[in-house]
Parts: sequence; C-alpha cells; structure tokens
Amino acid sequence: MGTIRLLDPEVASRIAAGEVVERPASVLKELLENAIDAGATKIQVSFARAGKESLRVADDGRGMDPEDCELALKRHATSKILAFEDLDRLATYGFRGEALFAVAAVSRLTLTSRPRGAASAWKIEAQAGAVSTAAPAAAAEGTAVEVHDLFFNTPARLKFLRSDAVEKSRLLRALEEAALANPRIRFSWQEGSAAPVSWEEAREKERPAALRERFRQIVGRDLGENLIETGGSRGDLRLTMLASSPDDLVSTRQLQYWYVNGRPVSSRLLQQALYKAYSEFRPRDRHPVCAGFLSLDAASFDVNIHPSKREVRFDDEAAVFDLVWRAIAQALVKARGAVPLLVPGFAALDGARDAQAPSVSDAAAPYGGKSGDTLRQDAPGFSPARLTLGTRPAHAGERAPGDPAWFTPPYRFLGRVESLYLIFESAGGLFLLDQHAANERVLFEKYWKAVEEGSPRAQALMIPLPVELPASAAQNVLSRRAELSRFGFLVEPFGKTALRVVEAPEFFARDGDLKEAVFRLIESLASPADASKALRRHAAATIACKKAVKAHDPLGEPEALALLEALRLCEDGARCPHGRPSMLALSRDELARRFGRPGAP
Repeated sequence: MGTIRLLDPEVASRIAAGEVVERPASVLKELLENAIDAGATKIQVSFARAGKESLRVADDGRGMDPEDCELALKRHATSKILAFEDLDRLATYGFRGEALFAVAAVSRLTLTSRPRGAASAWKIEAQAGAVSTAAPAAAAEGTAVEVHDLFFNTPARLKFLRSDAVEKSRLLRALEEAALANPRIRFSWQEGSAAPVSWEEAREKERPAALRERFRQIVGRDLGENLIETGGSRGDLRLTMLASSPDDLVSTRQLQYWYVNGRPVSSRLLQQALYKAYSEFRPRDRHPVCAGFLSLDAASFDVNIHPSKREVRFDDEAAVFDLVWRAIAQALVKARGAVPLLVPGFAALDGARDAQAPSVSDAAAPYGGKSGDTLRQDAPGFSPARLTLGTRPAHAGERAPGDPAWFTPPYRFLGRVESLYLIFESAGGLFLLDQHAANERVLFEKYWKAVEEGSPRAQALMIPLPVELPASAAQNVLSRRAELSRFGFLVEPFGKTALRVVEAPEFFARDGDLKEAVFRLIESLASPADASKALRRHAAATIACKKAVKAHDPLGEPEALALLEALRLCEDGARCPHGRPSMLALSRDELARRFGRPGAP
C-alpha cells in the first residue's frame, strides 16, 4: 500500500476551517461582513465567555430562502463568484457561505433566516459541519447565526486561545472596525445578561461627517472631538481621513484604523505614510489617532494574500503612499499654521508656500523671555551677586569612595541657561546639568526599584480619573490589571465601555500626567513580549519622565544642589533612562585649552 492517501473530508474541512477561523473574533468578523453584505441596517451581537461558549449575530438584511440556507453551509458555496475573473471585480466583503461552512466545521451552529416578505423563516442546525435538522421556524426578517462551543472538536486549537479578557478585547475590536466603516448601520452588542451597548446610526448626511460621528461613538469624545479631516484623489484612488491634530497625540498606537474599500486591513505601507506625515510634528513616543478610508478599483489591489483577507497589496504602492502622506501633511500644516522646518518637498504641497515658519528667535524664547536672556534669573532666591568671585562655595557633599567619576566637589551654583540647564562651578571648571533629564534619572531608579520589589507606593485618588477608550482597548487594559498593579495602578470598569484609575503611584499630581502614563502602559503591554523586562523598564521610564521637573520649572540653589546630590547616588547618573545625557563637564584644563592658555590658572 502506498504512503500517500486522500484526507478524510471531515479532517480536510477542519484544516480548511483553521485557515479562516483562528479565534472567536475571526467568527464575528465573518458573520458581520455577511450581515453587511446582506444589506442590514441593524446588527445585534451577543456573546458569552468572549465567544468561546456562544456567539450570536442577528441582522435585518435580505435573508435567505430554505434552498440558499442549506447551500450556505456547503463547501465552496457562494453568491458572489461565477467565474475566476470575478475575483478581480469583487466589491463586497466575501462570498456568503464560505465562512459559514468553515465556522460550522468547528462548532455547533444554528442558522435561521427569513427573506423579506416571506411568511416564515427556515432554521438549520449543524454540528462539526454536518446538518442535523432543517425545518420551518418563526423569526423576524433577516438572518441570525448562533455559534456554540467553538472548537469543541478541535481541542488543540481551543487550548491555544488566550484568556477570556484578551479574547473579548479582540472580539470588540472586530466589532468596532465593522461599525466604523459602516456609520449608516446601527450596531449593538451585549455580553451575557449585561446591559447592551449601542452605536446608533449616524445622523449626519455627508459621509465624512457621519464617519466623524461614529468615530466619536467608538473612541469617546476626548479622543474623537478635535480630529483633522482631510482627503484627496488621484485617478480612481480616493482617500477620506480623520487624524489627530499635532497637539492631540497620544502615547499608544493602538487607536489607528485603516480600510480599503470598506474592509479593515493591516498595511505597513499606510502606517509608514502616516508617520512620515507626522515626522516633524510629534515626539518619538507620541502617536496619532486616525481612521483612514481608501477607495480604489478592486482590480488595483489584492486582499487574497491570506485567507483572513487582513493583509493587502497594492499594484501602485508609490501612488498610494504619496497620496496618503501628502494629504495628511497638508492638513497638519494647515492645522498648525506653519511649515515645519526640515521637511523635504513640503513646498510641493498645495498652499504650503504661503504658510509662515516660526522665527528662530521666537522659538528660542519660550515663556515670554527674550532670546538674548541666556542666564535666566527667575529661580527663587536667585541673585546676580552669586555670580561674583569670592562668594561662598556651595558644597554638595564631600567626595567619598565609590562616588562616580564626574562628582568633583566643591560645587558653586551659578544660575541657569534657558530655564533648563543648571550651571555650577566645579573644581575650577564648569559643570552643566539638564534639570529634566537628571530628575528623570533619579525618579526612575527610585520607582524601578519599587517595581522590581513589587511594592510601588500607591495612593487612592480623591476623585477617580476616567479614561475614555474604545471598548476593545478598555477591555485590554482591564485584562492586564495584575501587571498594572505592579506599577502601582488600580483600574476598574467605568460605565459601559470606559475605565477609571482608582489608585496611582503617589507622586502623580496632575491628571494629564496620570492619563499619559496610563496610555504609555497600554502601549507597552500591548506587545506580544509584554512580560519582557525591557518593556517594563520603558514604561517605568515614561512614568518617571512625566513626574520629573520640566524644562521651565523654576529651581533655586537649594533645589539644584539637592538634585545634584540625588544624582550622585544613582547607578547611572550620566544619562536619563531614555539614554539622553543629563550632564556636561568642562574641566579647568579644557577651559584653559579652549582659551589658548598654556595651563590652568
């Protein structure tokens, strides 16, 4: 007997199902797309145990007659494709029936459908892909699909699903993506017996305004209120875009949504175009919130790279990239009212030539100071007399064994440059300290030690801080409560989709800093390697950065010397936790060399 044989049809169907149905969110995505393709105006979703136990999607679409219901559960059944060439002209989400077969192969599925105007519905029950019953039923017009015990016959796949909290987050993300692309459809979802959450049909008539209304429903008013609207076209390629203004960036990239012909996609090309547009408007650790909708001829891109149709490949990638980044960059220029410096090709943008760039003198004189005022005298207790020779030296402790090489007392505090750099005289030379970077290092080492020991000091907030997020992102945060507690944060659900911070590390005094730290933790914990020490250190560094004194916070001589002393006790006082230098020293020999003297005075 030979070694090659045909697979049993049941085994083959389970393998094929695995390419489409990876988790409950995969099932929901397919069922939602079927409902949208059927012309639904209302879609209801309910689930238990994050879809593992049960998942139901009901719509008020066209429905199917008994014959179509039975065909829909057969392999390779479709209402969309007649010839191979139709794949290049497909304008809908999928081939209704293909997904149902895959889902039915790994679950216990019930399909109930009633065409518009029909006297009754038709109900089919299937288990592991085999139909068990088919009979008339009483049901509203439209289609309802119920999926129970997902992966009951493929326990290996069931074992590798994540926790209910994580799977629920992915389930809600699939729902948000479908709702955002279809603002004219009313979506509602319900978990178990909890109160349902609804995203009502957008009231705005124009599509950009309708998208903005739906986006606010999903991400909340804090994130969805001040979005920039932009777009453009090139041939049959069209773009509609909502994106953050330069002043409303966040610390997580998890709030970016991309669509091609209404289908949610993952595209590195589109993400790179987005970040190129923001390159001169954002710090490295800040990210835009966005929703981008591309429309082009179905033959100009390929969504069949993977069975999930999540990845997309464009025929003319250069044209897509150029349209996206230029449309966003132009909107950012208009929003900021200035051409950012060092942006090649910006003059090519329509209207950019008329914008005025900020002057160097204005940029060098923040907080109302004159650009020529290099030694700022706004620190408490500052006196010009301290700059004269012969004033008493201010010692920041005596040098002791084990002190870092840079610590060379005695120090005399001389003043500040640009309200940021602290100037000291040290052993005949000059010593400069970046007050923010230095304080950031001190706070980081103190906080990181507490995190490593599992005992960061936290305090209950007098007024819990609400944080508006999409339901999927809020659920993702709640699923990581144990990790967050290691950083001194206690979060809990708030309302139907948001969350609130109840406890936080004791040194947070400003709500803005606290919310920023929560977003940074969301970003760091979203990685598949979220347990890595490097990511936890990065989150701790961000928290320390938010608490540290800022560039223009006033520091007097006592505070400056206290900071210097605290930095002396750090493991690595020469750099902030992000790697930037915190100090600069010019020895007396270096000063003599620079002034052309034969030796130190």
